[in-house]
Amino acid sequence: MAKNQAAWTVMIYLAGDNNLTTECMFALTEMKKAALTDNFNVVAQFDPNDPYLPSHRYEINKAKTPSLYPDIIGCARYYVGQEEVCFTKESVQAKALAHQRREARKLRNKPLEKASLTPAKASREVSNDTDTGSPITLYNFISFCLQEYPADHYMVVLSGHAGGTERDYLLKDESSARSLTFNELKQVFRRIKKDRDGQLIDIIGMDNCLMSMAEICYELRGVAEMVVGCESFSPTSGWPYRQILERLCKDFAKPKVPKGQSLAAEAAKTIVDEYVNYYATYWVAGLSVTQSALDVGKVKELRRKINELAVAMEKKLLAEAKAKKSKRKNSFENALLLAHWEAQSYNGEQYVDVYDFCDCLERRVGPGSIGNSCQSVKDFIANEFVLRSCYCGAVYQYSYGVSIYFPWSQIASSYWNLDFVDKRKGPGWGSFLEAYTHLTRRSPRIPRGAKKAQLEALNARAAYPGSGNGSVEHPMESGESVTSHRMMYDRMMYDRMMYDRMGSSNRVHSMRNPPDRFIPDECIRDAKNAWESQKILRLR
Repeated sequence: MAKNQAAWTVMIYLAGDNNLTTECMFALTEMKKAALTDNFNVVAQFDPNDPYLPSHRYEINKAKTPSLYPDIIGCARYYVGQEEVCFTKESVQAKALAHQRREARKLRNKPLEKASLTPAKASREVSNDTDTGSPITLYNFISFCLQEYPADHYMVVLSGHAGGTERDYLLKDESSARSLTFNELKQVFRRIKKDRDGQLIDIIGMDNCLMSMAEICYELRGVAEMVVGCESFSPTSGWPYRQILERLCKDFAKPKVPKGQSLAAEAAKTIVDEYVNYYATYWVAGLSVTQSALDVGKVKELRRKINELAVAMEKKLLAEAKAKKSKRKNSFENALLLAHWEAQSYNGEQYVDVYDFCDCLERRVGPGSIGNSCQSVKDFIANEFVLRSCYCGAVYQYSYGVSIYFPWSQIASSYWNLDFVDKRKGPGWGSFLEAYTHLTRRSPRIPRGAKKAQLEALNARAAYPGSGNGSVEHPMESGESVTSHRMMYDRMMYDRMMYDRMGSSNRVHSMRNPPDRFIPDECIRDAKNAWESQKILRLR
């Protein structure tokens, strides 16, 4: 039977079927240590990286003993009647969806089956292993918790691998070799919203890397009130669950939130404070962290302001490109490149902090349409969208809470699947990126003795059409650079999140001469000692 209505139910989805298994187990032991009250539920689902161990669910502190084992409330198995892996007890809604899937399998098209060389029996693999990269697994867990642990407020924490807008990485499961797409993530929470008659999840917590992005928040619009996560790489150990859960239970199980303030917003800000203070001394080991709480309800306005800036920048870039024949200097292009170069970056220079980029650009272009638009974006981020942003350490100190995809050369094809850059909605950040990567690309080297026919061949390339502003050619540039994919793999792809989430050093590629010390953020409780210790270590 479902428990009585609680103040909060916190659902923690531990996608540990990868190299994060031990870290997920550490997280569970830290949850167990938290002092919780009866009206504060914590439920976790853990998929370990072991072919002989099934996924299992925990009701944290169900048993009032130091041992974690009595808190196990179920494990997953393959059931022949269900034709898939599931837990013995699932929600009514999850069972209904499973029935729909079974009925759909019966209608399998035989000609298609033959053409695909995949007979029906071969497609039904018998395995007890759940797939944490499947939307079904995530939906079943959340749906189960909502049914069995009703509460006034809900938080869902996704713990595992992630790479921002990178594809094939979110909650990656090594056994199944798959991961969630952002569309699947969105559909899970939309289904949950429908099950709850339109009510939103209070907080979605991202206990993983690089997820405090404008594009990701936009995907989650209308399904959650708040998103808490980091712009940067996340330490291997992830969220300090004991501290976070105890603080939430103490301050928000029987909340005394001032009138006019959102309980979810105050709880989200508390998570940021606890996270950054937990890692406040880790800078001595060379680790830098960020964390921020974002108001998802205002992400549409953030997108509008970013697109307004993007359109202005694209227009200026195109105008300068057309004026090249008159030998005019490309003052805006240079300012834009330098601002991009200086701005706080993440994930091998693929993402930048939105506020910091706008600040760097505004200082270079001065007053005008672009400068004013930069200021508008900054004001909105600081005063409306980012509720709390904290950092510790020198590496990510120019983080203000929300990042955006901003590559130097190649735009990932998967990026166009995101709603944030839907081309059907007109020009904006996506069309700006197309213009930027096209018009700032360096021309091929012209060897000595090049013949006229060779030069003409180099110029015979498709022109960039822009946004209805007329075509613009980039002189002496080949249509498809031979190094187009080399940069993507040698410099970015293999220097991205795969090592940092697993414990190696932080990396910053833009800010070519980044600061080597930092003034502790106002969130840091022991700020004075953090600053004084840098003097002891001669970081001054």
